[in-house]
Amino acid sequence: MSSIYIHIPFCAKKCFYCDFFTSLSLQNKEEYLKVIKEELLLRKNYLENKKVKTIYIGGGTPSLLSEKELNDIFRQIYKIFNVSGKVEITIEANPDDLDKEYLRKLRKTPINRLSIGIQSFFDEDLRLMNRRHNAEQGIYAVKRAQDSGFFNISGDLIYGLPGMTSEKWIKNLNIFFDLKIQHLSAYHITYEPNTVFYKKRNSGKLKEIPEEESISQFKILKNLAGKNNMIHYETSNFGKKGFFSEHNTAYWKQKHYLGIGTGAHSYNGESRQFNIKNIGEYIKKVKKRSGFFEKEILSDADKYNDYIITTLRTMWGADISYIEKNIGEKFVKFIFDKAKKHIDNGNLTYKKNTLYITEKGKFIEDYILEDLFYF
Repeated sequence: MSSIYIHIPFCAKKCFYCDFFTSLSLQNKEEYLKVIKEELLLRKNYLENKKVKTIYIGGGTPSLLSEKELNDIFRQIYKIFNVSGKVEITIEANPDDLDKEYLRKLRKTPINRLSIGIQSFFDEDLRLMNRRHNAEQGIYAVKRAQDSGFFNISGDLIYGLPGMTSEKWIKNLNIFFDLKIQHLSAYHITYEPNTVFYKKRNSGKLKEIPEEESISQFKILKNLAGKNNMIHYETSNFGKKGFFSEHNTAYWKQKHYLGIGTGAHSYNGESRQFNIKNIGEYIKKVKKRSGFFEKEILSDADKYNDYIITTLRTMWGADISYIEKNIGEKFVKFIFDKAKKHIDNGNLTYKKNTLYITEKGKFIEDYILEDLFYF
């Protein structure tokens, strides 16, 4: 199987924590959407006619696109690629975009999964993050989506925010689970360079919560998700049975994917490609049919590191036989040498030729992954 990702960089407002490539200007939107269809045509052989099982429209804020604009993209994809009969098609959406009329129009597209950027059910948190919706809009966006016939919905929440307590996090999660949403993506806030949050923290205007509070909120997340029949299948992702994100799972399982649009990444097992992060230059260079991406040929060490960082974050773990067959025997010896101390202290476990991070190890996951990297 393979996947297609379409990047829509346009936003009406920039969130203070966001480090994704986005643009607050819609000036080039019409031309950009035309060029996306051109890039799809230029990249028609990238997936080697493998069946496309997932399509993901991400951003930015893809819910700024109209029904017609979305259907134009889908027509081009279906015309060029070998799209499976049963395909997961997701769009990321802001809650305030999901009014009854827009949802009615989305139902006239092939989209069958919504990823709603809720982030919090508290207005003070949303203002802190510079979100453009309020708490009530978050709740009613989900309810309207369900009433409109969307039954595969994912919601994003952020924890570890400055000033957030475990009590508030519990309330956030309880509201979420009461809405009967099928999938949860929950991320601890990070302070990425060049974001407003990063600058505010460094100037003392924002204060990170203590590490013990972050750990407490992660434990609460795991506990309440489990009580609500959510399976913790990847570090930040929880889903009811049958509702895991097929698109993201394809990334974690080393499936091939094509990324279209400015800043999008592609992977075919042997190389990665990175589209340039400049809308004007992207448009110009796609029209010239050259120079709109950079390419990196993956070494065996790159393939090993990629495999470790993606698979060990999931409940499926790192398959040692995959490493031996697809990357090389020397990496099998390397990983066992590095993993031994973590197995001995209970942070990793090894069974049925697969390496897993344990519940204990989840709290130092980044350290374990870094320790297993091949440099």
